[in-house]
Amino acid sequence: MAAAYLPPVTHVLPLAIIRRERRLPLAGAIAVRINQKVLASDVIAEGEAPPRHVFLDLARGLGVPVHEVGRYLRCQRGDLLEAGEILAGPAGVGRRTVRAPSDGIVVNISSGRLLFRMHSGVIELRAGFPATVVGTDGVQSVVLETTGALIQGVWGNGRQDFGVMRFVGDGPGDRLQTDRLDADLRGAVLVAGICDHPAPLQQASGLAARGIVLGGMSSDLIPLAARLPYPVIVTTGFGPLPLDTPTFRLLSSNAGREVALDARKNDPVDGSRPEVVIPLPPTSDADLPDDVIPLKEGVRVRLSRAPYHGAVGVVREMLAGAVDFPSGILARSARVDLEGVGLTTVPVDNLEVLQ
Repeated sequence: MAAAYLPPVTHVLPLAIIRRERRLPLAGAIAVRINQKVLASDVIAEGEAPPRHVFLDLARGLGVPVHEVGRYLRCQRGDLLEAGEILAGPAGVGRRTVRAPSDGIVVNISSGRLLFRMHSGVIELRAGFPATVVGTDGVQSVVLETTGALIQGVWGNGRQDFGVMRFVGDGPGDRLQTDRLDADLRGAVLVAGICDHPAPLQQASGLAARGIVLGGMSSDLIPLAARLPYPVIVTTGFGPLPLDTPTFRLLSSNAGREVALDARKNDPVDGSRPEVVIPLPPTSDADLPDDVIPLKEGVRVRLSRAPYHGAVGVVREMLAGAVDFPSGILARSARVDLEGVGLTTVPVDNLEVLQ
């Protein structure tokens, strides 16, 4: 008997115990204790950001030969400097100088170049959602736990925020458009089906949006979305893809509630993904989500590639032999009953489990 296939699992759960670790990049100071209740905006830990190093070409900056740089130096190894202080110069008719790009320290000077370690500032680690502290190592990490709805996405722009969720449009495929963004949505987390134009993303900044959740987004908008000051989460994929049915139903049934957006990047090492958390009252019916679910008959799935990208269905049969598709691909496959389509044969590599 062939081993069970273990596909990726995406959580779209109306109720779950959600346990998340918040971690400083370096050891710092933990500001909370076990069993303490925290709010989304609470600072739970602080620490120094990892330092950044830059090489400064003094010879080029001063416009002098490498062997003459020494006569213009205004600093030495180990000096602590403030942003804008002169490192070397002035030199030549133009009185050219090289200045410190930020607060920092001179690490080394050699061959006309200076290695400068920039002070990166302080990191404040926030809870992200209302929760209870259930663990900490005392120096770097805090484990939080809450009960609520959980929706995982496929892409995020790396930001985090918390606010009241409001829908822009009525259906799962409605587009995010500027004429639908008015003052009533100021400071809200916005949910829409599709975004294929930069204007509404930019206008949402003017409304001080706390975040945007989309089914699909044009891949051309990735650079813009990555620069936005609020979190952006894509739940289905890139292109004109609507919110899938389970995600739309779960979000719309909780419209008006406060939600937390953690638009972190996908990390295949630790399994973390961008996600929407909707805090709900504690209940004994909630369980931790399953991280591993074998693909078998009766399991709900979502397609991750064309021609039915984003469609949701139920596995009706795991086919015993590999299937020869018209494209020439020979692949292990399943028969899936897709909503609005019917029974379709799909390579198992194109499926993810929706829990």
